[in-house]
Amino acid sequence: MEKKSFTDPKVRPHARVKIEDVARKANVSPATVSRVLNHPEIVRPELRDKVMRYITDLSYTPDSAARALKSGRMRTIGAIVPTLGLGIFAEGVEALQNRLSESGYTLFIANSQYDQRRELQEVQSLIQRGIDGIVLVGGSHGRELRELVAQAGVPVVTTYVSKANGGIPAIGVDNERATHEMTEYLIGLGHIRFGAIANIPPSNDRSRARLDGIQRALSKVGIQLRPTQIIRADHSLAQGRGALRQLLTDHPETTAVICTTDTLAIGAMAEARKMGLNVPRDLSVTGFDDVELSAQVDPPLTTISIPAAEIGRGAADYLINAIAGRPVPKSVLLPYRLVMRSSTAAPRVNERSAKRTRTKIR
Repeated sequence: MEKKSFTDPKVRPHARVKIEDVARKANVSPATVSRVLNHPEIVRPELRDKVMRYITDLSYTPDSAARALKSGRMRTIGAIVPTLGLGIFAEGVEALQNRLSESGYTLFIANSQYDQRRELQEVQSLIQRGIDGIVLVGGSHGRELRELVAQAGVPVVTTYVSKANGGIPAIGVDNERATHEMTEYLIGLGHIRFGAIANIPPSNDRSRARLDGIQRALSKVGIQLRPTQIIRADHSLAQGRGALRQLLTDHPETTAVICTTDTLAIGAMAEARKMGLNVPRDLSVTGFDDVELSAQVDPPLTTISIPAAEIGRGAADYLINAIAGRPVPKSVLLPYRLVMRSSTAAPRVNERSAKRTRTKIR
């Protein structure tokens, strides 16, 4: 049997279904089909259902490229986060995507790995692809990035902070105030021998603010952390473990460790257990973010809960309104919550100091 290819004039691939084809089958105008697709809430339910049946039967998909050329918009939003390895960012991105999808926008995601040069490259790539809006994280963005988005005229909002440098609108929490409150809580329990584990690369202004909040609260009661009492670490469980061992090697008298992320705190608790220490009887440990795992570890982690999903939805609403030319706020401060769980307790200094001396390093 002779085979025929698509180059044979007698054989044609299936032509793309057009909006006019749907309109003809449904016995309505193309404008009505367009309204069903773009503004279904203004179409009578029975008519909307009828048109949708023909859209499904004919396997019609809107020509988004043609719509983009006509409107000058791609209906795409870009989000650049430091990493998706932290649950707090994944939760925010999911909420962002869901809210954007409700308004017909597609989300592109990139990560910067806490590198401002990489963040700039990702922003350049998004703008070159005709992105309609950009979501960033944090308030520390280079001058080149701010100039680039200003020149492109693309709406931008940054997240997880309540104020941003360079005039970029922000939606998030007051990170410094949150750890200030956490530190006051530990002071109230009777702790005076503190240590901190912080992931503070140059671009991570959120963790720097959290460390500032810790130090400010301690200074109010006459406590100053020495450089060796502040352990700098990356955002991983292993780094949290190593940081705790280093801190307790240099300062075995420590009774409270404040971490700038839950991941570091969970790693620190695991290392404390390996060293033969009981949390919280021998050592109180706190985190920040309130990821899902923090309530499931043993003991459950005392932490700061931040509204990641609300931040994601708020960022989506900001960009949707900005693109539509509606008024938008310059900054939105959202509430955090101190979650007191079983990883913190009043110190038992004398008994614990003796035990720490015996088990300093195993």
